[in-house]
Formats: sequence, structure tokens, C-alpha cells
Amino acid sequence: MDRKSTQVLILIGALLAGSAFAQAAPPAPPASIPPPPDLNQPVQPQALPPQPPPPTPAQAASALRGSFAPTLPPHDAMGQPPPTVSVRKVKGNVVEEYRAGGNLVMIRIIPKHGPVQTFYANPQGRLQRNEHEGPVQPVFYTLYQWGH
Repeated sequence: MDRKSTQVLILIGALLAGSAFAQAAPPAPPASIPPPPDLNQPVQPQALPPQPPPPTPAQAASALRGSFAPTLPPHDAMGQPPPTVSVRKVKGNVVEEYRAGGNLVMIRIIPKHGPVQTFYANPQGRLQRNEHEGPVQPVFYTLYQWGH
């Protein structure tokens, strides 16, 4: 290596070393932060800001109702009012009638024992069995009953 390249390398090393050891002045503390207390003086308690009183159960319920309760539109996309469901009990069985625009659409019978039966109304208002249950109504027998 020649003498000129050695001097250039030493100069570059000195510049890099000087910037590595250089320190910036510490940032000035913000004006809103008070200085730390003296260790020999007792600490004075500071008053907490006043807290609002807790809401009453009625206020909490109305706030929840207003924030989470879904609102049903008065009519659907076709302009029809939402369907109404009437539920009644007949001899221990639950009968649900679904009506749209005053017309019977569907009846679901939920027996006390056994499968749910669903009947749909055709446009003339006559009830038809659900096609998904098949053409034959299944017969269920109780083979063994525990605890009755």
C-alpha cells in the first residue's frame, strides 16, 4: 500500500471515530413536568378528580337498548310489511303461525314428544307438507323409554 492511500484510510477512520464518540445535548424537559421531589420532604397527597356517579340500572338498560337493539325496517325490499308470528299451545304442543300481509305462509308444530312438523301454504292458502321431509310421513315408535 502506498503512503497516500494509508493517509486517506487514517483520515476516514478518524472522521468515523469522531462521529461515533460525539454526543448530542440531552433534550430539555417539557415545562409541564414538575421537578422530582426532595427525598427528605414528605410527599403530599394529591386530590383525585371527581368521578361521575354510577348509572342506575334503568339508565344502563336504556343505554344498552339504544346501542345494541336492532331496528327492523317497516317494510322489506319488495314493500311488504315484516311477517308476524303467533305462538300458542294446544294440548301440550306448540303451534307457530307465520303470516305475511295477513296471509298464512307457514305453520310449524312442535310436539311435546317427536319431530317438528312444518307445513307451507300455497298461493291459494292450502297447507302442504314440506318437500324436504319426503312424500311419506315417517312413523315413529317408542321402543324403550327411560325414567317414565
